[in-house]
Amino acid sequence: MLELRLLGQFDVRREGAMVVLPSRPAQSLLAYLALSAATAHRREKLAGLLWPEADENNARSNLRHALWRIRKAIEPDQVAAPYLLSDELAVSFNAGADYWLDAAILVRDGESLQNQIEALVVYRGELLPGFYDDWVTLERERLEALVQHKMQRLLDRMLEERRWSAVLEWGERWVALGHAPEPGYR
Repeated sequence: MLELRLLGQFDVRREGAMVVLPSRPAQSLLAYLALSAATAHRREKLAGLLWPEADENNARSNLRHALWRIRKAIEPDQVAAPYLLSDELAVSFNAGADYWLDAAILVRDGESLQNQIEALVVYRGELLPGFYDDWVTLERERLEALVQHKMQRLLDRMLEERRWSAVLEWGERWVALGHAPEPGYR
């Protein structure tokens, strides 16, 4: 199984062993594809997204090289289903592959208290800290707003159920994330 942790830091593991992707653009590409699993992205769009200053030929060459690096790192054997699906026009992350993505857990909906807690437990910090691609900044802001909303809903629910120790624990956790949420302080 491939484990992708994008919240708080970039960390990829395959069968528990750390996967090294030394290229920052390759890391960004893998994260982008995993966050939009099953969506086919045109190669020229990906090349322009990750290498906006490069001319088209260099950007596409960089994309091919990044895809090669990713495949070499996460698909060392060709026995399992591939994580990346590609053709001459498009590339996508295989949503049917055996993988776990922390951001996917965070965004899933669930009304039960346990589901709300499970979604927030995976949040260890902002999306891809240290990455400054435009797409990362937008997705980071979206996920941050989602965390704030989910945390508020969780605390409101715990207050309704009079779970005082849990309210204190989750309020402190919210504050410890580096924000200054008024409800967390209350």
